Amino acid sequence: YTKAVREAIEFGKTRGRLSTPDQQIVDQIEGALERLADSDHYMLSIMDNGVGLDKKRMTAILGDGISNKSGVSAGSYGVGHFTAVPTSDLRYLLYGGVQASGRRVAAGAAFLASREGSPSSGHLRAARGYLIKGFDTGQSGKVFEFIDPAEMPLPLADDLRTIRRNWRHGTVIHIPAFNWFRDKDEAWSLWDIVSKVAAYNFVVAIQRGQLQIEVDEDSAYEEPVGVQTLDKNSIESVLDAEREKKYIAGKSSFLAGLRPSGQVAHSIYQVLIRGESHVVKTKFGDVPVQLLVPSPTGRTRVDLVRNGMWITDSLQDLQKSDFTGYQTFHAVLMPKSRGELHRLIRKAEGPMHNELSFKHLDDKLEKERLRDGLHAVRDWIRGHVPEIGTEEYTPDDFLVVETGGEANGRGSQRFSMYGTPVVVQGLKLSSGGEEPPSPNPRPTPRPKPRPRPRPPPVKPERPSRPLPFQSIVVPQGRNAHVVSLQCTEDADEVSLSLRLHENVDATCDRIWPDQVIAISRFTFRGTERPPRADRGLDGKEVTISGLVAGEIYEMAIEHEAVDVAEDVGGGSALSVVLHRPRPSDNS
Repeated sequence: YTKAVREAIEFGKTRGRLSTPDQQIVDQIEGALERLADSDHYMLSIMDNGVGLDKKRMTAILGDGISNKSGVSAGSYGVGHFTAVPTSDLRYLLYGGVQASGRRVAAGAAFLASREGSPSSGHLRAARGYLIKGFDTGQSGKVFEFIDPAEMPLPLADDLRTIRRNWRHGTVIHIPAFNWFRDKDEAWSLWDIVSKVAAYNFVVAIQRGQLQIEVDEDSAYEEPVGVQTLDKNSIESVLDAEREKKYIAGKSSFLAGLRPSGQVAHSIYQVLIRGESHVVKTKFGDVPVQLLVPSPTGRTRVDLVRNGMWITDSLQDLQKSDFTGYQTFHAVLMPKSRGELHRLIRKAEGPMHNELSFKHLDDKLEKERLRDGLHAVRDWIRGHVPEIGTEEYTPDDFLVVETGGEANGRGSQRFSMYGTPVVVQGLKLSSGGEEPPSPNPRPTPRPKPRPRPRPPPVKPERPSRPLPFQSIVVPQGRNAHVVSLQCTEDADEVSLSLRLHENVDATCDRIWPDQVIAISRFTFRGTERPPRADRGLDGKEVTISGLVAGEIYEMAIEHEAVDVAEDVGGGSALSVVLHRPRPSDNS
């Protein structure tokens, strides 16, 4: 290995030196070799009780990463195994397996740069090195001649004996010179990493007892930690700690952008333990569905889980917009492992199992079958989720002018109003002292436009009507706002909620969804009223009674919104969303 590294370094030098990225890799390798010489390095060992490796599966692992799947397998030795390579500062991985018959196989693969061969050969050596006995003829798929069991590296042999003793069969992967993912910004323990990532992505498999993970990192610390277990008994406590997290770590962390979020995983767990179990029958296979109405997050969502693993929440014809006018719900789709629909879904996931894209399907027939299956699930949900009995409004802002209010010791201001509120679109609230624009400014004459042919009229999906509410949100501190509200119609009862809108920064880089924020205190007409938990919003709304058309109401609200500037780097807006009962047909 050391000889190959030196040859690769010399061959990689252009203009007498390595490029900066190459030099960084070389520094990592050389540092790891020094630690190895001092017998002072970490090695991460991952063992499972699966079917184990035979020579055919080992050949696939050592191959080029083309996903090799049977009709029911999940492609466990496809492109995914390359993700472990950067976690070794040596870029060297060791594999071992033992089958139920007791047969064992072991091999290793180093991922280095190309290098020159011997002067007599005149050929380049490949960028991959192997721990093998030699190369076979390649006939009948026999590419490698594997080392004899007696020649296995001692750590691999020990772990294979452990697997044989405990489970009879399974696989082990060793990552020498394990670098803890080179994450310098987070103080993660191995348990932190494994428990979060596994609980997020395999919440269904773990909750149903299909997957159990044990983490033993005693050797990594001076004081033993003990074995920690993630299973159906402990996953609830892990997800409870993650229930408010829309993302797992900061932008610079290796876990940045991990999906699903802790918030979504916690919601999926709630659906599993509280929701109703159904089976949707389609022409191409059954789809078990776990359904919870209303949604625990207050938002409609549909998640696809296959073989206990979360895949995506972006499904054609199963978006939130496809269920406008229905009660909020959370549905978890878990297609059965046999059948045409399951095959099409797995194929449409792509090699990384993180999407459902029709581009991965071969022909029009496959696409039509998958689309028909998804439509069947959509129509079933529409038939089993009640339509909502409320109208939802996001009110326009109306102008509120400060007339001499002074800031108090907490930095908030007293706002007062005069005259008739004027609807102003897109106007930011002034800090005070400015006159409102004229409500009816004289229009500037414009040249008469040249007549153009009119396009055919487009029939709206539903008749439009003026919004009956107008409002403005005035900040009174980090977690307090005053909402001024006016309605054009009498309203016996109105439900009010606050929504934190993200994804509004100039870079358009925000990927986090809007958030309905919890209201902790609420004062209306000088009387404090408690929020109520309704429609699954868990205390994230309040009820207002007896609104009279034309009057302006001012209410103080304290809430539990996150500090957006710290969590998502700015770019947010707080708005009011109002719901009121629809009038009955005979009223």
